Amino acid sequence: MSQPSPQQTVTALALASLRNDAHGLAVLLEDLGDDEVRSAAGVALLNLCNGFRQILTPQAWQEVIAGMQALAAHTAQEN
Repeated sequence: MSQPSPQQTVTALALASLRNDAHGLAVLLEDLGDDEVRSAAGVALLNLCNGFRQILTPQAWQEVIAGMQALAAHTAQEN
């Protein structure tokens, strides 16, 4: 299996964060390799998503997740 592109990696990280999938996020962050980058990326993504979660309605939040899923599917087809 080929390595994911940087765009696929970022999309997967964002989707795991949006879904509040701690296990999935941990698995994806482990692939980053550098402890400082991994830690900073994880904290930033979770803070960002928690902020959005506070201001969006549940329906809008589901629309955000659906949009990220569509982006993930699109980038997977490109590669």
